[in-house]
Amino acid sequence: MSATDTKPQTINLEDLPLPQLHKIKAQLEEEMDGLTTAFSHMKQAQATFRECTNCIDALTPDCQDKTILVPLTSSLYVPGKLSNIDSVVIDIGTGYYVEKPKADAVTYYNSKMDYVQANAKTIQDTVEQKQASYRGLLEIMQYKITQQQQAEKASASK
Repeated sequence: MSATDTKPQTINLEDLPLPQLHKIKAQLEEEMDGLTTAFSHMKQAQATFRECTNCIDALTPDCQDKTILVPLTSSLYVPGKLSNIDSVVIDIGTGYYVEKPKADAVTYYNSKMDYVQANAKTIQDTVEQKQASYRGLLEIMQYKITQQQQAEKASASK
């Protein structure tokens, strides 16, 4: 039997003791935090791509030969002139840059936004599933704590 043939085991949370439920709760919280952070990063990336598209769209014939500040580093800018507004240099990742016509650059950034949106949607769906599991776990824990308190009261009153 291969690893793909095995089915995930289902564990009834009501059968687990409270300390194990606390561990599962901590694990779920950690997973949700990681997924929420990833979702936030996806939204930031999407906003960056949208801003890139807006900047490309802002290149009009009026911009030809305008003086601009060109960033060399995050804190060093040098003056430059826009000599060609028909093509742009875009960052395709890991320090690689490519010159593309404006329309192709917008298409590239739109495809990146769509890709990021699809991944963000997947992450959001996963977070919602984890939140539902978390709420169910909290209900079970509350039930077990109530049962434990009632058992303690019953044994104390004897």
